[in-house]
Order: sequence, then C-alpha cells, then structure tokens
Amino acid sequence: MKDKELLKNIILFVLIMIVLAGCIKGVKLVLEGDREEPTEATTTELTTELAVKTTSERTTEGTTVSTEQTTEHTSEISTEEITETATEELTAKDDTTAPVFLTFTKNVELKQGNVFDVHNYVGYADDIDRAPELTVEGEVDTSVPGTYFVTLTVTDEAGHATRDTMTVNVVTEFTPSSPRSKEDFETFSANYKNDNTVLGIDVSRWQENIDFAKVKEAGCDFVIIRIGGYDDGSQYEDKYYRTNIRGAKAAGLQVGIYWHAEESSVEEVKSNVAYMMGILDGEKLDFPIAYDWEDFSGFEKYNMNLHDINTCFESFCEEVQSYGYEACIYSSKNFLENVWTNENHHPVWLAHYTDRTTYEGDYYMWQQGSTGRIAGIDTDVDFDIWYKD
Repeated sequence: MKDKELLKNIILFVLIMIVLAGCIKGVKLVLEGDREEPTEATTTELTTELAVKTTSERTTEGTTVSTEQTTEHTSEISTEEITETATEELTAKDDTTAPVFLTFTKNVELKQGNVFDVHNYVGYADDIDRAPELTVEGEVDTSVPGTYFVTLTVTDEAGHATRDTMTVNVVTEFTPSSPRSKEDFETFSANYKNDNTVLGIDVSRWQENIDFAKVKEAGCDFVIIRIGGYDDGSQYEDKYYRTNIRGAKAAGLQVGIYWHAEESSVEEVKSNVAYMMGILDGEKLDFPIAYDWEDFSGFEKYNMNLHDINTCFESFCEEVQSYGYEACIYSSKNFLENVWTNENHHPVWLAHYTDRTTYEGDYYMWQQGSTGRIAGIDTDVDFDIWYKD
C-alpha cells in the first residue's frame, strides 16, 4: 500500500514539474517577443531622425538651421554658400576692432553761406559693420564768419568708437593756396637712379597729348597708362589710352596699365575686368595690371566694410589672372597700412610723396611725386621708381 502511494506521489511530482517548466518557457517567449531587435531600416530612420532633431535645435545668432541641411544635403552645399555663411556669421559679437577714419580733414575752410556737410571732409569704415554710425558734437553757423570746433565719433554695432576733432573756419574769402614745388626729371634721376632702379612715369587723359619720343630722350624708361575705370556706376575707357600705348611702345618704352576702380561687389569686379580685357585685346604688358581704388573720402556711401573691399581686390586679381595677366595693388602709404590686407602678397605699387618713404611693407614700385616735369609733357606728371630686385 505504501509503495502504491509513493509511486503516485512521484508521478504527481513529475507532472507538476512538467507543467511548471512549460509555464516558464512561455513567459520567456513572451518577454523575448516584446524585445525585438531593430532592423537596419529602423536604425537608419532613428539616426536620421536624431540628426534632423539635433540640427533643427541648433541656432546661429538665434536663427534655426533648416533641416534641409542634414544628411545627404550637407554634402551638396557649395564652397560659395559656405563662404556666404561664414560672412553672415561675422556679426557684432565677432567685432573686436574699432572703426577707423580713412580720411579726416583736420582744418576745414568754408565760405560764408555755404552748407557744412561733414561727409565732404571725412571717410570712415569698420572691419565688419557695413554701416557704422557717425555722430557730430558742436555747431557750425555758416552765416557768421568765425572758428568752430566739432567732435566726430564713429561707432560700430559692437559699441567700439573712434573720435577726432575738426576745426571749421567760416570765411568771407578763401585763403590763397601756395603753389606746389615742381621737380624736373633730371633732378629726379640724379636723386633716385642707381643700379637697382628703373625710372618712369604714369599718365592718363589729364596729360593730354604726349610726345613719347621726347619722354624717352629725357631718360624715362617706362610708362604706366590708365586704360579706363569705373565711375558712378559706369565703365569708361580713358580717351587717350589707345594713343598713349601706341606712342609709348613706338618710342621703345616699357608699358603697363592701371584700372581706376570703384567697385563695391564681386559681380561689378568681374564685369569690369571683362570690359577692361575687351579694350586691352591681348596687348603685351611689362608690368602687373594695377588696381587703383581711391574714393576713400565718403567711403561710407558704398555700404562696404574693410573685408568687402579686400574681397573686391582679390577677385580682381583672380579675374585678371584668368586672362593670363598679373595684378598688383596701387595705393598710398596710409591706405596700405589701414585698408589693404593683401593676404595673397600681390605686388604693391606704393604712392608716397616724400623724399624718403617710411612705409615698412614690401613694394616693387614707388610713386615718389605727382608734380614732376619732363620733356614731351606740358602738365604735371607722376614720377615712379621700379626696383629690379
């Protein structure tokens, strides 16, 4: 009897264990079903969603970045777009430099009754802000002769300021100006001709008719000729250019050209270089083509910063090079030190009217004076020194 009960208990225990094992397996299968591994497609979708979310949450100066700039679209952004974005990101928070007065007339003489417009006597710019603010302290009563003092302050968007004081003399008659001294080419040659220098001149329509044979006989070896320029939004060819380049070459002079520039955008530069090359028509030159941007009095009217004008110059160089020529920058000591960065080290044609220049940068040519006199030209002319090394 006891054996039968023992056997029954054993069978019951085995049955219970079988049922218990089945339950445990079922629970495990249910749990594993809820924890399904993601497919490759699901992983990609999650990654893209995360990238889009992360991108849409990034801001630049408070502006949400478009989700179109994520995943495959990122690789389609051009170099030009990246450059534009970098330029846009240069805001007040990046500005660490105060604006500068590019031109500033310390002593102004104004005839009684005329309007005093301070922009006729200053030019100013900032490295980043395209519209720095000018404020004027002090009054000028042009109806009453006398001496007036005004303080000018130019402030950029970041709050940096530069100020200076101007004296305005309201007069009934202008003070006669002293005539500028002249320098003849013979004296110029005696002062600056040596084994390392070549002497020359630069001309435009202002010199009118030139006898280049006499210029050559006087000891001049080269001439830089204005080919044309850009003035008040219009392209022009110097009306004496073709006569000048033919006459200079016929006389055996080495020749170069310069472009009178007033561009405020890369688009204008490209259009003007194409126009200039149409005039040049493949003419052989002995010097780099000079970029001559001089309209710094009232510079603020161009709505440019200093970065913009340097971009115009670099674009000019690139365009000129695409036609097989070299370019250089022509500028005064003041603007070479305060405007032009010349990051790619293009040749420099320095203008500094003095017996001995104090400009410390590199230059290959020096325009030493603007009141020179030489046989073959009836007016004043610029004298230049080209350094062989």
